[in-house]
Amino acid sequence: MMPTNANNEDNVLLLAENITKRFPGTVALDNVTFDLKYGEVHGLLGQNGAGKSTLLKILYGYYKPDNGKIIIQGRETRFRNTADARKYGIILVNQEITLMPHLAVYENIALLGFLWGKAFSSFNKNNVKYQIKDLMDKYGIELNPELKVRELNAANKMLVQILAALSMNAKVILFDEPTSPMSLRETEQILDVIRSLKKSGISITFVTHKIQEAIEICDRITVLRNGKAIGTVNNSNITEKDLAEMMLGTKLKEFYLIKEDWAGNAIKERKKSEIPLIELQDVYTVPIKLTDVPLKGVNMKIYDGEVIAVFGLIGAGKSELGRLLVGLGKIIKGRILYYGKSIKIKSPTHALEKYKIAYLPEDRKTDGIIPHYSVASNISVSALFLISKAKFLLDLRREHDLATTMIRSFNIRTASPYVKITSLSGGNQQKTLVARGLASRAKLLIIDEPTVGVDIGAKIEIRKTIYKLSKEDNISVLVLTSDLDEALGIADRLYFMHEGTVLKEYIIKSDNVEDVRKKVIEDLAQVSSYI
Repeated sequence: MMPTNANNEDNVLLLAENITKRFPGTVALDNVTFDLKYGEVHGLLGQNGAGKSTLLKILYGYYKPDNGKIIIQGRETRFRNTADARKYGIILVNQEITLMPHLAVYENIALLGFLWGKAFSSFNKNNVKYQIKDLMDKYGIELNPELKVRELNAANKMLVQILAALSMNAKVILFDEPTSPMSLRETEQILDVIRSLKKSGISITFVTHKIQEAIEICDRITVLRNGKAIGTVNNSNITEKDLAEMMLGTKLKEFYLIKEDWAGNAIKERKKSEIPLIELQDVYTVPIKLTDVPLKGVNMKIYDGEVIAVFGLIGAGKSELGRLLVGLGKIIKGRILYYGKSIKIKSPTHALEKYKIAYLPEDRKTDGIIPHYSVASNISVSALFLISKAKFLLDLRREHDLATTMIRSFNIRTASPYVKITSLSGGNQQKTLVARGLASRAKLLIIDEPTVGVDIGAKIEIRKTIYKLSKEDNISVLVLTSDLDEALGIADRLYFMHEGTVLKEYIIKSDNVEDVRKKVIEDLAQVSSYI
C-alpha cells in the first residue's frame, strides 16, 4: 500500500515517464511524461482523441505501455492488471458510470468498494452503512444510502463511485471526464467534493476537455494533443486563451465562428406574406414520461435556411419541444403548421420521410449510436435514400464516399470508416452522430445540445458546419442548447425558454450580440436561481 506522504524533494508521488502506446492504425500516446504530486489536482486537458483516457488507463493498469515506465515513490512499478494498481491505492473513476441500477447506494458501494477482491467476505448491512456514513461525514457528501441507484441524478451516481473509491483507501483517484454528462449545478457539486478530497491529502488526476473547469479545479495542467504532451503549466499563470491555443495548435482567433465568413449571411427581413417552414401556434402538451416538462402556449416560427436556437437551462422544455416536432409528444391544444398547413407528426420516421424533419437527441449513448455498426454505417443510416440503388439496394461506393466526406469534414479521428463506432472516443462518437444528422439532407434538422461533451476544436467544427449548411444548402437548423455562447455564435434568432414556456425572442445580428447576451442573462436572473 502507498503511504500518505513522502520526503522526496519534488514531492512526486507518481511518475509516468516516456510512455508510448500504439493501437492498430494509430499512436495513442507518443513519448508522454506525466507526474502527480502529493495532495494536488493535476489536470489532463486536450481534445477528444488526444490520449487523455489512454494515459489514465495505463496509470490504472488497464493497458500496458509499449514503451516507458511507471514510477511510484521513486521505484519503478509494473502493473499486470488493475488489481495491482488498486493495491497501491490507485482508483479510476470513469465518465461512463457503471453502477448496478437495481441495487441500493450502499450495496453498490459495498460491491465496488469494501468487498472488492474479497470473494468470500460476509456482508454486514449495518456495518457497511456505518462506514459509508463516516466517509460521507468526512468529505461532506450528502446521499441517502437506501435509494436505488436508478433514482439518482448524474452527480449522485458519480458520488457513489467516489465513495466506493474512498472505501478502498484510495490515495490516488483518476477522474476521467467526471462532469461530462452533468448540468452546471451538478458539476459544481462534484468539484466541491474534489476540493474536499484534495484537502484530505488525496492526489487527483482530472481529465477534461473543458478549459474553464480545468482552471477552476486544477493546480497544474498538462495539455495533450494528438498523443503528445504539449506542456505542463501552473494554474496561477495561464489563461483560457493560452490553454485553448495549446490544445488546438494554432491561434484561437482562426477557429472562432464569425458569421461574416459566409456571403449572403445578413439576417433576412421576413415579409408578412412569407410562409414559415414550421410554425407552432399556442401549443400545449402533456408529459409522456414523469420527467417530461409540459409545453405551455408555445409560439414559434422556423423559416427556410435559418438557424434557430432555443436556449434554456435544464427543465426549460427544450428537449420536449424537439421531440414533439418528430412525433414524440402529445399535443392537447394548439397546432403545428408545415408551410401553412396543419399537420400531425406520428413518429420520427414519419417526420423524416414526409416532412424532411430529422432529430438528433441529447442522449447520444442511449438513443444515438448503433453500437455494433461501423462508423460509416452510423453516418449513412439516415441517408439510405440517397445512397441506395432502386430504393432498396445499398450502394457501398456511395456509402463510402458519404462517410469519408463526413469524416473529413468533422475531423473524426478513426483508423477507418469501417471500425465499430464504439472504438472511437466519446467526442468522436458525438461528431459522428452530428454528421449523421447532417447527412440526412433534411429540410429541418433538430439537434439537441450538439456540442455537449466535445472539446473546443470539435465545438467550433460542428458550429461552423451547422451555420454553413444552413446558408449554403438552405437547410433550417433548430439548435436546442443550454450554452448561450453557442446560441449567440450560430443563430439568426434565439428563443429563450423557461419551464415549458417561450419567454422572449431575439434577432441576433453581428452588431448586437453583446446586447442580446446581457438581455438574456437579465431574463435568466429573473426566472432562475441559477445566477
